[in-house]
Amino acid sequence: MRGSESKAVAWASGPARAVPDAASIQRSQRSLYEAIGAFLFQHCLAPTPANYMLAYMLVTRSSPAAVNAIEAATSDGVRLSQEDANRILSEAGGQTPSQVHEEMLSAARVQMEEFTRVVEVTRKETESYGRELEGSAAQIARIDPSIASAELIRITGAMIKRTQVAEAQLAETTKEAQALRMKLASAKEEALSDWLTGLPNRRAFEDHYGEISETGRRISVALCDVDHFKLINDSHGHAVGDRVLSHVAHSLQRHCQGHMVARMGGEEFAILFEGIDVAQAARIVEAARAELAGKRFRARDTDAPIGTITFSAGVVTAGPGEAQEALMRRADTLMYRAKQKGRNRIETQA
Repeated sequence: MRGSESKAVAWASGPARAVPDAASIQRSQRSLYEAIGAFLFQHCLAPTPANYMLAYMLVTRSSPAAVNAIEAATSDGVRLSQEDANRILSEAGGQTPSQVHEEMLSAARVQMEEFTRVVEVTRKETESYGRELEGSAAQIARIDPSIASAELIRITGAMIKRTQVAEAQLAETTKEAQALRMKLASAKEEALSDWLTGLPNRRAFEDHYGEISETGRRISVALCDVDHFKLINDSHGHAVGDRVLSHVAHSLQRHCQGHMVARMGGEEFAILFEGIDVAQAARIVEAARAELAGKRFRARDTDAPIGTITFSAGVVTAGPGEAQEALMRRADTLMYRAKQKGRNRIETQA
């Protein structure tokens, strides 16, 4: 194991004091925190709860399966990719982002059931209040006036107490529901976002396409694929490949402002143009392609030249009533035609 990782392991597996003092505990916690951060930084992994858990398993040696898998994946000096991190964490019994989202949804269902239960209990309590009031009112009408006031005070006090209990239950459940609603909103946003680039993902693209198609507005789509991306990964490592994808994503997003740019997976991006035809869409994509192709890139860590980064694209406009799947197939066909013609070019529908 390398660098800060080996230091962290020595810390985690070293002899423990019988009664560690506060300063020793603080130093140990700081060492653990720094080692986890160093691992995430070294492998360019986002500081998400899932990645933190994986790093914790490695640093503390708490999961031999995770430690062995990480060492095997990085033995040749290649940085750990997010896909590998997710796989290793899942195999080691940790929670991947999708599993966290599923747990949130499960918690939401439980919370909604509890909220429904409290509302139903409150409704029944209210009905009980009404019946008790009716019965008590009849009794008060028959009893001696000197006793009526005391009986009324007793009933009122009981009503107030039961109302306060019901209000407290509702307030607590409402507070929990609001907190859960915020977590669900965050989980939904994460579920529709690409972890690496921050762009919308394939699911978000498909959802937005469906929304636009229902309006009857013109739709054009560009499908872009980074050229020779596997060579970049093989030559410079996954971390450099990830930064390349992020740069391409931001370049497309900057040129296509007002339109959705999504990462469809791997090195493939899609742009959803609303209200413009294929010629206008192609001009926008061409501007992004030309700017990117005009730059020369170097690896940040080694300063090794990466060279030119380019992409090939196919641009199409949806026909009347054309299904999304059919449109994407046409864009994909044109994109591969651009690859066959030498890459670093755009093909549009006739």
